Amino acid sequence: MLPWLAPDGRLILLTTSLRSFAVGFVSVLLALYLRETGLDPVRVGAVLAAVLAGNAFFTTLASLFADHFGRKRSFMSLSMLTIIGGALFPLTDSFVLLLFVGGMAGFGLGGKDRAAQSSLEQPVLARAAPAERRTMLFAYYNVIGGLASAVGALCSGMPVILENTLDMDLLDGYRLMFFLYAGVGALVTLVYLRLTPAAEARAVDGRRVGITLPRRSKGIIYRLAALGAMDSFGGGFMFQTFLAYWFSLRYDLTLESLAGVFFAANIISSFSAIMAAWLARRIGLINTMVWTHIPANLLIVAMAFSPFAWLTVAMLLLRESMSQMDVPTRQSFTMAVVAPEEQTVAAGVSTLGRQGGQMPSPYISGLLVAASLTSAPLIAGGLIKIVYDLLLWQQFRNVRPPEEQVRQPEQADARATTPAEGAS
Repeated sequence: MLPWLAPDGRLILLTTSLRSFAVGFVSVLLALYLRETGLDPVRVGAVLAAVLAGNAFFTTLASLFADHFGRKRSFMSLSMLTIIGGALFPLTDSFVLLLFVGGMAGFGLGGKDRAAQSSLEQPVLARAAPAERRTMLFAYYNVIGGLASAVGALCSGMPVILENTLDMDLLDGYRLMFFLYAGVGALVTLVYLRLTPAAEARAVDGRRVGITLPRRSKGIIYRLAALGAMDSFGGGFMFQTFLAYWFSLRYDLTLESLAGVFFAANIISSFSAIMAAWLARRIGLINTMVWTHIPANLLIVAMAFSPFAWLTVAMLLLRESMSQMDVPTRQSFTMAVVAPEEQTVAAGVSTLGRQGGQMPSPYISGLLVAASLTSAPLIAGGLIKIVYDLLLWQQFRNVRPPEEQVRQPEQADARATTPAEGAS
């Protein structure tokens, strides 16, 4: 399978599948668990915001120091935090401790793994395959992660199954799933041990600096990060975690029903990544990102006005067939248009911008729900993301990765110009 993929790339695909499985069930259970413990919507939103803040903090550290500290050691350190955080989270009822532990646990709220590790995985993957297969590799990366998330979402119904079959208290069933999250983190740590020196960053001028900052590609990196922050600010209103919470409030759907809904949603969104790679070869990465994303965001706005649960679920599943097509294309585009030595910081700054943009959204959602504006977060999030799509197209429609550039014979001298030099 994938004979053109280097061994480290195969290990990354394995770790993302394991982590995405754990994120899949945690993203469905997290807000429901907090609600079950008696937290009001505002405090639920605050904990979710703390999770995002923690992810942003550790992504910052990884972006600035991982290439110097060592990517393998950074992967393992971050994985250890997921073990500790997952084990401690269900053991405390203190709101303050929930904020702190949630911030270090690396929980994903959107049903996909977007923790600090993902910002380190992208530059490893970018070097693990030939350039002409880069977008397809990122598609596989997202498909595998999405399928694992789907299985995880399906397993989020386990607390109810345990309650019905073993007479286990529902809260104890929730807590068991967080311990499972920690156990998956331990497996991931063992896989990271097998990474080779080829996964490490290449030295520039024979040395590695302590802090990696964007230089040659800083213009494109910061613009992508700023737009990504806007996109994620809108996306933070419609996390899978919040959507599970919203469905339970709006339509009183059970945990078993939600597990099935999000299993189907993750399956559909996973295969959309393959379609994204096919479409990008025909219309380009940026066009694929924008013109599949706008219809998806219109559907999330429409969900807010749907009077029937079945219709809302149908719109959600249709949305998922398009909403993630921008992810592998965005990752491939970023890795293609920045200088090779700045790929880690580019992935990190992009991830950080998105995490930072997300942080206030869950708390604002909690305030809106507490004010009986239950569907307002979906409307706000969808409209913000549509504005992002239009700005992205306006800013980057003329910035092309190497495989999309048309080179004329008389432009032979320009072939030596790197994408980063052209984009800086």
